[in-house]
Amino acid sequence: MAHIEWLQLCDTAFLDNRDRLCVISVINRFPVPVLPIAVHQLTLVARVVDLRPGEEIEVGLSIMTPSGLSPSPDDPQCIDIAKAGEYVLVTLRQFPLPEEGLYRFTVSLVSGNSLSLDIPVLIISRPAHLQIH
Repeated sequence: MAHIEWLQLCDTAFLDNRDRLCVISVINRFPVPVLPIAVHQLTLVARVVDLRPGEEIEVGLSIMTPSGLSPSPDDPQCIDIAKAGEYVLVTLRQFPLPEEGLYRFTVSLVSGNSLSLDIPVLIISRPAHLQIH
């Protein structure tokens, strides 16, 4: 039975002309200058193993904020789920980050397992520049 072996969050991912996965800017945390903020683009990459030739899979997505809410972009067309060989690419555009804390991103196969990533969102302050005379 097909199942998700691993899951990663990045800026973008794609298959090149030789069907090799290219992952750009792996994300383990979001340091942001202010909140709320919308992230231009994020991509969740899941590797699906034990997929039989011709087997169809249904993919689900769940995102939870630190306060237990499920944020969603203003435009429902901002979520794109694509199957690329043994990978599932979930692209989120203009994704809202309304609060600081731990966000949980979960990708699941309807007839299989699910995997989650916990990604902290932290407000970083800009260093104050001192003028020295």
